[in-house]
Amino acid sequence: MPSLLSPTSRCLGAGALPRRYVAPLALLLVVGGCSGSRRAPSPAAPPRSEPPSPLLAVRQSPFGTVYVLRQGTRRVLRFGGPHAEDQSIIEPRAPRREPMEYIRTALLALAYTEGRRRLLMIGVGGGSFMRHVAYLAPQIDQEGVEINPVVLKLARRFFQLPPAGPRMRFHVADGRRFVRAATRRFDIVFVDAYDAVDYPRHLGTQEFFRQVRRALAPGGVCVANLSPNTHRMRDDLVLTFNSVFRAAHCYYIPEANNTVVFGWRAPVEARGAAELRAAVAALERRTGGRYGLARAATQRCRFSLQRARLLRDKR
Repeated sequence: MPSLLSPTSRCLGAGALPRRYVAPLALLLVVGGCSGSRRAPSPAAPPRSEPPSPLLAVRQSPFGTVYVLRQGTRRVLRFGGPHAEDQSIIEPRAPRREPMEYIRTALLALAYTEGRRRLLMIGVGGGSFMRHVAYLAPQIDQEGVEINPVVLKLARRFFQLPPAGPRMRFHVADGRRFVRAATRRFDIVFVDAYDAVDYPRHLGTQEFFRQVRRALAPGGVCVANLSPNTHRMRDDLVLTFNSVFRAAHCYYIPEANNTVVFGWRAPVEARGAAELRAAVAALERRTGGRYGLARAATQRCRFSLQRARLLRDKR
């Protein structure tokens, strides 16, 4: 296990890498804090709440209630309640804009694996990532695995999820079972099955990430959006991820409190600093800077995982 250092407890990132593979990208150090008056609020002031948003759809599913709301010019997907965490957001009149920064960060996978041909998405949600990959890299064959059939139906109706076809396939299945049974190898595997409250335990263990690593083609990359709000839960997931993918890069998105990790089977498979900068610059030129990939690439950080626990399947 490589040594894991952190200049601040609020700074999140990956385990240390061999020097020749560490990209000289700037670290974004996030230092928390708050200030304000000590005066108590007036007891006459009513509590503020989020203004109601027009509901476009409410559907019962095997995994709870799914909501689609309109917020201004946007459509928002939420699970469990109308005021729950945003799962997907789209600007219907400008679908190539991506409001969720962690999705833009995850698109760095295209720079890490330039020229690749096959992608697996575990946790389709509204399909934002797959939609953008279809714009940016139409040569990539994509497969999406979503356990909730209601989510796929709403994604097609409200979030412009690309239709199924020769290069776009969807499966209603559990992500772990799909990976375990997969005979194909993928250049990109994106695991986006976590939320701010919790995550499916069987999709966060060392055994699961080993199955994902076996599903990677040579030179392929696993991307995981680790978004649980508690530092302890997130540290446990990152430690477990790093134990399987020894070449790991990590990016922290402070606005949304998301952590996006990238991992390869071996250090030699990670792109060097110069290659990565060139690939990011090429993507920025092709998109006119729409996705802010150059900024995303500066948000590399490190973790302090001394108290983290390795997550294993229950025996």
